Amino acid sequence: MKWLEIAATSFDEALEKSEGVVVIPIGSIEIHGPHLPVGCDSLIVEGLMKMVEEQEPVVVAPVMAYTMAPVARLHPGGISLPPELLVEHLQRVCDELARNGFRKIILVHAHGGNVPMHQMMLCTTLDRAKPYSLYSIPPLAGAGEVIARLKETEEHGHACEVETSLALYLFPELCFMDRVQGKVYPRQKDLDVGQAATPVDWAAYYPHYAVGDASKASAEKGKEIMKAWAEAVVDIIRRVKKDRVVQEIMEKFGNLSTKTTS
Repeated sequence: MKWLEIAATSFDEALEKSEGVVVIPIGSIEIHGPHLPVGCDSLIVEGLMKMVEEQEPVVVAPVMAYTMAPVARLHPGGISLPPELLVEHLQRVCDELARNGFRKIILVHAHGGNVPMHQMMLCTTLDRAKPYSLYSIPPLAGAGEVIARLKETEEHGHACEVETSLALYLFPELCFMDRVQGKVYPRQKDLDVGQAATPVDWAAYYPHYAVGDASKASAEKGKEIMKAWAEAVVDIIRRVKKDRVVQEIMEKFGNLSTKTTS
């Protein structure tokens, strides 16, 4: 049940069928090597939710494509929002979903760069003692074993063998494999600061915004990985529908907040 396709007079029915659960798919707009579209993450999570919807009734909000990819601004096509604006925007979206009756909201991430937002949203929701439950699923949740079995390359993580396989399965017409030309993108070693992190780690380690060897990708690998990922998300949705613990504890924080302000 796609939010954009539900008539206003049908929301009560959608609410009942989904058991009050709504999903926000979250992607990005950024360079994905020389061969994949800049909307790769957003297109992948859209394809993921289509597979999920076929297995479990759930309302799916529009894909959130404008997210956090600051280092991608060094390349054409990237669009990145400030982290503080992004978290506030997403929090307001969640508030609106809850106002429409959905008390369980699941964030499904397909962009590794949004992992900090994954943590910040959970903390912000708790800090503000929101009257709804929030759940956040990191990228490729549940697909680790399949990836480990299928991958032929040591390095992966972006526009790599794995992500290119997903793209070849979901939208092959947007993949330009002739541009790969056998190029391999290992982690660069120019930056040497030990275990310290910097704001430009990714740009320094992978200046081409690609990892490893995408030529090893295939639609068949992508299909298996997507199947495992979708099954894991379906399992999480079913568990979320049964969950009562998160809301019970959130209500305690809500009560605490009321006492503090009174």
